[in-house]
Amino acid sequence: MSDSRITRSTVKNRLFPESKWTEISNRVAAAFRMSDEERARFQAKDVARLIGSLPFLAGCDDAERTSVAHLGTYILSIRETKPYFNATQGDNESVFDRLRLISSFKGGDASIIERGMSLLALNMVHDYRRDAAEDVFLRKYNPVSDGSFDHDALTTELKQRIERTSCPEMDEIMDPEVGPLGYWGW
Repeated sequence: MSDSRITRSTVKNRLFPESKWTEISNRVAAAFRMSDEERARFQAKDVARLIGSLPFLAGCDDAERTSVAHLGTYILSIRETKPYFNATQGDNESVFDRLRLISSFKGGDASIIERGMSLLALNMVHDYRRDAAEDVFLRKYNPVSDGSFDHDALTTELKQRIERTSCPEMDEIMDPEVGPLGYWGW
């Protein structure tokens, strides 16, 4: 089959097969002692799948280990240890500061990594905007509600970063127009 005839699904399956996602996500879910319901929600979550697939899509060395480590950090950021991952003023230098613990990759295509991390950052920025009023009420720090981050300017910048590199396999995991509008957690 020539490259021009390869479908998205064929390419996706070659880079990050469903069986690999099932294997990794089941093991991570078991390590965190997730119930069957939690595991199903985790496995269905676009953000989790993008985090887990990014080392594979970028062709990184040691992709499995990186995937598991990044997924572990993601889960810690939304469960009982969530307060340690909440935004602080120390994260205001860059929209990517809060993502630094899931942004270490060995080798791989830097443009694919940048695209994936930009999608995750866009999701986070939309979360900031959606939660702005509630966070003020809860006295929880939010860089959009305090004016440190300009939601519209960051959205434009992140969309430009995403559009610079085509990756249909990533688009199947998280649609760049709709996926970032979802919630970070499940």
